[in-house]
Amino acid sequence: MSAGETVAGRAGHAVPSARSLPWRALIRFALRDLRRGVGGFAIVLASLALGVAAMAGIGALDAAVVAGQARDARALLGGDLELATTGRPLPDAVRADLAARSAAISAVVDLRGMVRLPADEVRARGAVRGAAPGAPVNDRALVQVLAVGAAYPLVGRMETEPPIAGSPAAALGADGLLAEGTLLARLRLAPGDVVQLGGADFTIRGRLIAQPDQGGFGFALGPRVVIAQAGLARAGLDAPGTISRHMTRALLAPGVSPTATVAALEAAWPAESWRARTLDRANPGLAGFVDRLATHLELVALAALAIGGIGVAGAARAHLEARARTVAVLKALALGPAAVFLVYMMQMAVVAALGILIGVVAGATVPWIAAGFADGLLPTPILPDLYLLPLARAALIGAGVAIAFTAPALGRASGVRPADLLRAAVVPLAARTGRRGILTGLAAGTLVVALVVGGAADPMLAGVAILSIAVALLVFRAASIGIAAVARRVRVPGRPALRLGVAGLRRPGAPTAEIAAALGAGLMVLTALALVQDNLTRLIDRSLPARAPQYFFLDIQPDQVPVFDRLAAEAVGPENLARMPTLRGRIRALNGQVIDEADVVERERWAIRGEVGMSWSAEMPEGTRLTEGSWWPADYAGPPLVSIDDELARGMGAKIGDRLDVLVLGRTITVEIANLRRIEWLDLSLNFVMVLSPGALAGAPATHIATVSGDPAAAEGLMVEVTDRFPNVSAVSVGDAVRQAGALIEGVAGAVRITAIAVLAAGALVLAAAVLAAQSKRRFDAVMMKVVGASRRTIAAGLAIEFLIVAVVVGLIGAAGGTLAAWAITRWLLEIDFAFSVLPVTASALAGIGLALAVGLAAVASALRVPPARILRERAGL
Repeated sequence: MSAGETVAGRAGHAVPSARSLPWRALIRFALRDLRRGVGGFAIVLASLALGVAAMAGIGALDAAVVAGQARDARALLGGDLELATTGRPLPDAVRADLAARSAAISAVVDLRGMVRLPADEVRARGAVRGAAPGAPVNDRALVQVLAVGAAYPLVGRMETEPPIAGSPAAALGADGLLAEGTLLARLRLAPGDVVQLGGADFTIRGRLIAQPDQGGFGFALGPRVVIAQAGLARAGLDAPGTISRHMTRALLAPGVSPTATVAALEAAWPAESWRARTLDRANPGLAGFVDRLATHLELVALAALAIGGIGVAGAARAHLEARARTVAVLKALALGPAAVFLVYMMQMAVVAALGILIGVVAGATVPWIAAGFADGLLPTPILPDLYLLPLARAALIGAGVAIAFTAPALGRASGVRPADLLRAAVVPLAARTGRRGILTGLAAGTLVVALVVGGAADPMLAGVAILSIAVALLVFRAASIGIAAVARRVRVPGRPALRLGVAGLRRPGAPTAEIAAALGAGLMVLTALALVQDNLTRLIDRSLPARAPQYFFLDIQPDQVPVFDRLAAEAVGPENLARMPTLRGRIRALNGQVIDEADVVERERWAIRGEVGMSWSAEMPEGTRLTEGSWWPADYAGPPLVSIDDELARGMGAKIGDRLDVLVLGRTITVEIANLRRIEWLDLSLNFVMVLSPGALAGAPATHIATVSGDPAAAEGLMVEVTDRFPNVSAVSVGDAVRQAGALIEGVAGAVRITAIAVLAAGALVLAAAVLAAQSKRRFDAVMMKVVGASRRTIAAGLAIEFLIVAVVVGLIGAAGGTLAAWAITRWLLEIDFAFSVLPVTASALAGIGLALAVGLAAVASALRVPPARILRERAGL
């Protein structure tokens, strides 16, 4: 039959065929049919909107952080480029070359120090409080010192109270100091007070509120203080070998490329070592962290969206069952399968578009919300704006999920004969999905995969996560089929409620599949996130050894070592002291070939980008775990050997016997790899990426680092005595460092918790939608059971048992799947040991079972409230 032909009706009238109907007529009919309301889609709209909102919000927030970093890149970097060296300033010749290529340069030094109250102030405070002589007084604190030059800052300005006019270095002079409010509050200080920093007294000139480059200094173990470089010389903190960062910043002339300038400097000074940062890498660590966190949260949001897709599929199926007579009439009038498919696909598209619009609007507000309560938590500003790209991406992903899940149901309905559709009220449809539904679903699913993987910071991780979500949904689908199959085989004698509950699992049209998928997927994600969070929060406590250090002592000069060792031995005993020399060096070449960053695996590139910590020892340090090779003899005096971190060696492709060229203080040392070590960074022992044989660094200006364990009171007394006697030595409290790390982990866990709530909410909404979709059949079943004499209590118990069976079976599968996912995340992504915990798994399973029972009982109550006569009249069409 060609286009434009007609089909003869029973009364002799010509009925237009499917091919003769124009698109406008199909659209008009679809919208007219949808006027009967979208009330049945309300919960589905909410679940779809929730998933899209989570994905759009995460993408928009990521874009807002990136935009804030890009807007303030020059201020964060302190110029157009930065050359950083460790433990020494940039050589004068290199500095002069940089100055010749730049419009202006400045130099800053970042290091740690101890701020102390003067002795007379300590005595006065103790007397005022009535403290006994020798009682501990809160009189010192570890601080992060920034020593600035005359040209600082090249970009932006420092915010202080009271305000400083002109150059901060000029205003501070050789004896002035700015301090953050946390330090002032901790030591009960105010502007005008005098404190000791290193070996000199400084007057507090004001409170430091903000500095333009505060996002470029990384993790700080104490409050920030700012002094002039003239004051740094007075304090005596930057002795040779001190752990400090010297940063030389430059402003370039317009049109001059920072990247090209760095390349020219590297070509002109190949024997020198520094770490370069340019505008596109103003804070690479933060950018990478935000991108990875956004990817992880996006994948959790995708799980919520997939759960919402299950609800969309169930709603589409229920919608088509409610329109069964309409579809049958349309097909009887020769409206072909393609036209039926398009009509109802347009209807679902309208509904999905409404949910997606709600989700996109909600997600678009996230940057403004985050900027309001998260201001100051990140070292870069959150720049609220309307970020169309992540919003459009989230909308397309939401649309793809909706189409992928609804196309199979529409394909089945469009391919069923009219007679089967008219019997759909009593006989479930058993048609194949059809090629149209399969191809449409596959195309939409491919779009979702492309958008998620293409926009992820880690495409491999995104691909694995999508595959895992698909496998999980298939597992829960198989579980629902298995539950129904077992229910068909089981015969329950007596106990009408139990028999009724088991029979409900196998009855035609039972929403077991939707309930299993929604509840199971939600429980699996919730269990996985709960276990990951539990492992993160317990990570530090679990990693601390039984004799964890109380303090780290940094920057001990060689001539101070004998006195330090004696004081430590007297205070805590020699068995509680560990000390090693330390220097910084940069790995430049492997077997004579310059190491390119691209040749090193991503997680180990940090060791190639800058200088790493090194030490040397004749004997193997206590606690060393060799994985390959052997330690050199204690009296070894041959060519330089090195013991290196085994993970770094694998990441570089190095092995025993290979040679490394290491640049140390402008001198290249070639060392042979003698052995590989497994380093447990979290056990807080003295660990170094490289430990060299004795003599390899003879004569180098090194400092020493030490750990002290044992009695806390004795360790604190040692800290006071050492920092009084040696003002250049910094003492880091392990407890303070652990608390800061815990706060960082808790912040990440908070973001994960919010996303987990979205997943659980999506599961609850889809669960409710599945129950409501089957509510009319449930009411009819309840009426029939009342008619044959079943009591309300028996009916309620039977329906509750039905939900309980599904919830328990699916809950166990979800708990197992979530545990497996948590193990994979901790071992492969976080690279930490996995520890199973019963409490989060049990809590997640009980929450899911309770949710299923609550929804089931609500459905029971609704079904039992309807008068039987009303249901019977509706079924009779009266």
